[in-house]
Amino acid sequence: MTARVINKTILGEKCDATAITHVDPSSLLEPTPTSNDTLPLRLADFDTLSQALDYAAQGQTGINFYNAKGQLEYVLPYSDLKDQAINLAGKLIGMGLNREDRIGIVAHMGPDFVRLFFACQYAGLMAVPLPALSNLGGRQGYEDQLRRILDKSGAVMALGPEDVMASLQSAAQDLNLKFIGTAQEIEASNAVEIKLQPLQKDDLCHIQFSSGSTRHPLGVVISQKALMANASSVGQHGLCVRTGDRVASWLPFYHDMGLIGFMIIPIATQMSIDYIYTDGFARRPLSWLDIISRNKCTLAFSPTFGYEICTRRAARQSGIKLDLSSWRAAGIGGEMVQPDVMRNFTEAFEKYGFRGEAFVPSYGLAEATLAFSFTPLDTGVLTDHVDRDLLVENHIAKQVDPNDESCSVREFALCGVPLPGYKLEIRGEDDDVLGDRLIGSVYIQAPSLMDSYDKDEGATQAVLDKENGWLNTGDMGYTIDSHVVITGRAKDLIIVNGRNVWPQDLEWHVENEVDHIKPRDTAAFSIRSDDKTEQAVILIQCRTHDKDTQDQIIQNAKAVIFRNAGIACDIVLIPAGSLPFTTSGKLSRNLSRKNYEKGIIQSIRENQ
Repeated sequence: MTARVINKTILGEKCDATAITHVDPSSLLEPTPTSNDTLPLRLADFDTLSQALDYAAQGQTGINFYNAKGQLEYVLPYSDLKDQAINLAGKLIGMGLNREDRIGIVAHMGPDFVRLFFACQYAGLMAVPLPALSNLGGRQGYEDQLRRILDKSGAVMALGPEDVMASLQSAAQDLNLKFIGTAQEIEASNAVEIKLQPLQKDDLCHIQFSSGSTRHPLGVVISQKALMANASSVGQHGLCVRTGDRVASWLPFYHDMGLIGFMIIPIATQMSIDYIYTDGFARRPLSWLDIISRNKCTLAFSPTFGYEICTRRAARQSGIKLDLSSWRAAGIGGEMVQPDVMRNFTEAFEKYGFRGEAFVPSYGLAEATLAFSFTPLDTGVLTDHVDRDLLVENHIAKQVDPNDESCSVREFALCGVPLPGYKLEIRGEDDDVLGDRLIGSVYIQAPSLMDSYDKDEGATQAVLDKENGWLNTGDMGYTIDSHVVITGRAKDLIIVNGRNVWPQDLEWHVENEVDHIKPRDTAAFSIRSDDKTEQAVILIQCRTHDKDTQDQIIQNAKAVIFRNAGIACDIVLIPAGSLPFTTSGKLSRNLSRKNYEKGIIQSIRENQ
């Protein structure tokens, strides 16, 4: 509003001839080639991200954007990306910004975000990716999230596409930003002759805020050294990038797996990238697989739920024509790996050339820049079957026969071995290091750890031992012969009458053993009751209005939970679409609990 009007006057109303324009999707576009003709492959052995783009720009590879129907809409060779980013960088500096000023950029999946992000690298500015959309409470929830991040980061400017301008304006009220607008408005500003000073190897790179919506958001400060260390390790060891590799992705840029794993690392290894818009994937998930098939893509990652919705869609669709034989690394990250989902995906798509051995479970977190461990290539999903009761009661992962009917069996996926130079410890309550198959807190040491949580020394000290270089990830897990197995988040653990219960177990059993319940329809947590005891609760999104069917769902869910976990649990049926998910697609149990306690999420049953 005011900020935008004032600065539009500064910028001028007319666009010059160099303004960014979008390619007409009806024209005959060709995607960028998979390999460079003469440019030797380098696996992210650069000091800075701008150096990585400088090198990639000498070749012919680049970025391609596809709509939900799989139609190519935009082509952005790295040579053009570099030129346009440098042009934008000069105009940003010309607006009176100081070195390392923070620039909030709505991470809409499109060429403008990529250009602006790299413009910050060349201009010596700190990019702060902002969520592109949110299902955490509608427009008001989205604007609240934007405001918290802009305020916490100290951003001096907020940029995004035209369709979020109203939300950006509302979110930035009273924050005294210098400018709120679009990439096109920056591009339309008067050119200023200035020598750029890109971010250097000892500088920071950007600030990655957590993908959830929290009252006190945490910004992970990533340095150039940490970023390039992780990119190099992933390229050389995690994925063993080679000439002829090509990437396909729908992962949002706001999440670290989308931004770093499938924008920054491919650029740093000169791979062409084929993007399908995130909302396009949600509408037509098989378009992602079609792009892999058509362009012979070799590398593509997804959280578990992405593979799951592809499998469900394929079961309802006929006439599928795919060739997935080129897909050599089908990564799984961002949430816990569910082996049964991977088996179902393999069964559904092996007829189209997909190999189950291509699955690559991994473990990582934003505080480690991105990735920490990878399953060795061509081994698929390795699993461990353990006695569930010993797991939750004694914190021991005792291996059992999966068909053993004398105990309750829990299956976990192994998430690989740490990258070279990365270290792992499983620690007990007394901070002692535990041996194999003993459950404890996951601590990691790595050359790619964050510098800190932005402007939050207390939160930093709570998880990061800077003197010794160890990070408490907040995850629980155990090891098997150097492989890490993640059992859940420590803060999500439900303790009822002294009994430990993992919420994922409750959700999995209800979703798989109760009729009328779909995957991702449940959220389990505990609340403190009036008598100060902990009570387990599971919210179930219900899609039927039939009272008898609802009664049966409640009865069956209670029986399933008691049979498998040995606890009584309140079953609450809620409207479809009520559960909150982060921008990376993960269920937010914490926000589910808060919304339920505040009455934002309410039962569809009058007696609850």
